[in-house]
Amino acid sequence: MNEKSPTSKKSKKDIKWYTYVDSEFDDKLKVFMKEHKLNKQAQIIRDCVNSYIDYVKHVLQRPSETREYDIKYINNYIIKSIDLYDLNKSLYEELKQKLSPLKLSILMLNKSLEDPIKLNDIIDNIEEALKELETLIRRRFEEPKLIRHVKKLDILYIEDNELERKTVDTYFRRKGVDIKAIETSEEGLEILKSFTPQAMLLDIDLKTSNINGDKLCQMIKSKEQYSLIPIILISAVVSEKEKEDILSSTGADDIIIKPIDKLADLDVLIKYLN
Repeated sequence: MNEKSPTSKKSKKDIKWYTYVDSEFDDKLKVFMKEHKLNKQAQIIRDCVNSYIDYVKHVLQRPSETREYDIKYINNYIIKSIDLYDLNKSLYEELKQKLSPLKLSILMLNKSLEDPIKLNDIIDNIEEALKELETLIRRRFEEPKLIRHVKKLDILYIEDNELERKTVDTYFRRKGVDIKAIETSEEGLEILKSFTPQAMLLDIDLKTSNINGDKLCQMIKSKEQYSLIPIILISAVVSEKEKEDILSSTGADDIIIKPIDKLADLDVLIKYLN
């Protein structure tokens, strides 16, 4: 009778998780656990293995019959999937925008089976939508600093007054300037992860933000990857005498004092655009 020795049993039991993976993958798991405050490594590994097995079974045992999905079903499925994650509002909206072309292309597939040319176009659209979705996920969770410079923007404008935001947006767009006008500092920080504005126009008194304009300017200028972006502050509560002190403390490049008599006063931003 060929019994296993106590030594062989012990050796098998002593085999650790990292003997099956390289150090880079092990480090990636540790970083993930730290970021999400998880401490049960074995449980995570078991859950991942179980999920993978269930996925493979699902793929191999899919029923052969086809099923048509209407837009309501797909909408509900997407919302249910997204709700599984603790995402902030801006990412939620961005995900929905990226999923829309993918969803539309899928809905058109059944109607294009008899038209090879149209079908190929739809498949190309699906591939493009998947690439956009993958880029979004990578940018948010893997490498925001690496691809931040892919997308360019002339002016990023942060203003909590909707009328002023729309007025300035329209003024610059008529000049052919690519401007993105938003309401809060938090939105601005999210946009800086993927866009590089040539200049920023920033209201100091942002009532709907947790971070005021002068503080946001300090934060942006203190980061090496953003420090060269020119920032022009705009405010109704700063006097001419206070301008130099504000410029010195925030690192801003200029200040425009409200009320603005004519929109042409904003053309100071043009000199910062290539």
